[in-house]
Amino acid sequence: MLRVYVTDATGKVVFDSAGRDLGADYSRWNDVYLTLRGQYGARSTQENPGDEFSSVMYISAPVYARQDGTEPRQILGVLSVGKSNISVEPFWQLARDNIRSMGVWLLVLAAILGALLSTWLSLSIGKLVSYARRTGAGETVQPPTLSDPDLAVLAQAMDEMRTALDGKQYIESYTLSLTHEMKSPLTALQGAAELIPQVNDPQMQQKLAANIELESKRLRALVDQVLSLARLENRQQLEQPQTLQLNELIQQELDQLQWLAAQRQVGLTFSCHPEGGVFCVSGDALLLAQAVRNLLENALDFSPADSTISVQLNAASDGLLTLDITDEGSGIPDYALDKIWQRFYSLPRPATGQRSTGLGLSFVEQIAKLHSADLNLTNRPEGGVLARIRIPVS
Repeated sequence: MLRVYVTDATGKVVFDSAGRDLGADYSRWNDVYLTLRGQYGARSTQENPGDEFSSVMYISAPVYARQDGTEPRQILGVLSVGKSNISVEPFWQLARDNIRSMGVWLLVLAAILGALLSTWLSLSIGKLVSYARRTGAGETVQPPTLSDPDLAVLAQAMDEMRTALDGKQYIESYTLSLTHEMKSPLTALQGAAELIPQVNDPQMQQKLAANIELESKRLRALVDQVLSLARLENRQQLEQPQTLQLNELIQQELDQLQWLAAQRQVGLTFSCHPEGGVFCVSGDALLLAQAVRNLLENALDFSPADSTISVQLNAASDGLLTLDITDEGSGIPDYALDKIWQRFYSLPRPATGQRSTGLGLSFVEQIAKLHSADLNLTNRPEGGVLARIRIPVS
C-alpha cells in the first residue's frame, strides 16, 4: 500500500493520504530536507520501532512554481511517496537468488577453467619431463613443441644445455676410448720402427715393414670409423629421407658380398615373406646399406666354413618390417653379451684371432635410431647369432 504526502517549502505536511500527520514538521526527514535543497531525497523508516517488517521506503520529488522558463525555478514544496519494504521483498529475494545462482555458475566455470589450465600445464610439463628422461637415458629426441611461450623457451634452453653437455661428454669419452685403442697399433709401429735399423736380415726387415704397413692401415681404419661414427651420432634426424625398397637394397648388398662369402665357403640365402610383396621404408639409402653390410660382414667373420647365413625380410602386422640375419657360428660368449654395444669392444675372429675396431655395432645402432628402428642381437638355441632389425613401414 502506498502512502503519499506533500509538504510546503518549510517542510510542513499539507497533505497526507494516511490522514495522520497533517501539519507535522517533516523538514528534518532526509527525503524532505534534501529535496528542498535541490538534491535527491530518500529515506527508510520503521513505522513501528523494533519491528523490522514495518520499514517503509520514501522517495521524494520537488514541487516547482510555474514560471515563464527563467531559471532558477522556485521550490514550493515536496512530494513524497512511501512503500513498505516488505512489499518489494520478493524482488530483493529474486535478485539475491539470481546473484547467488550467478555466483555458483561463476565458481563452477572458474573451477572448470582452472582444471583445464592445470591439465594443460601438466601435459606440457609432462612432455618436458619425458624429454628430459629420454635424453638422460641417451636417446636422440627432439625437444617437444609447446604452445606456451615460456615453456617453449624452457624446452629450447633444455635442448641447448643437453647439446652442450653431450658435446663435452662426447669429446671426453671419445678422447679416452680412442687414446686407449690407439696405444696398441702405435706401440707396434714404434717397436717395428726401432727394430728395422738393428736387423740385418732382409727377410726380417721385410716382415717388420709389412707389420708397420698393417698397423698403419689398422690405425687409419680406426680413425676413419671414429670420424664416421662421430658424424653419425651428432645427427639428430635424417635430413632428406626417401622411400626405399628395402628388399632391393638388401639384395644389392648380398650381391656385393657373394665373392667374399664364396672365398670363405659360406652360403648366403635371402627370402621375403610374403613373396612378391613390396617392402617400403623411409630413410637414407646409404646409411641403411651400411647397416646391412656391417651386420652381414659381422656374420661372415664369425661363420665357419660350409655354413649358411640366412637373411629373411618379413612384413609384420604391427606396421613394422622385420629383417633377420642369422649365422651358424659359435654365438656370443656370455661374458660379452652386455659389452658388444660398447664402442671399441670387439671379439677375436675365429679364423684369424684378429679383432675389429669395435665400432661396427655402434654404427649400426646409431643408424637404427635415426630410422626409429629397433636393433637386437641374441644367441640362437641351435647355435649362432640372430641379428634383428624392426623398422617402420613407409
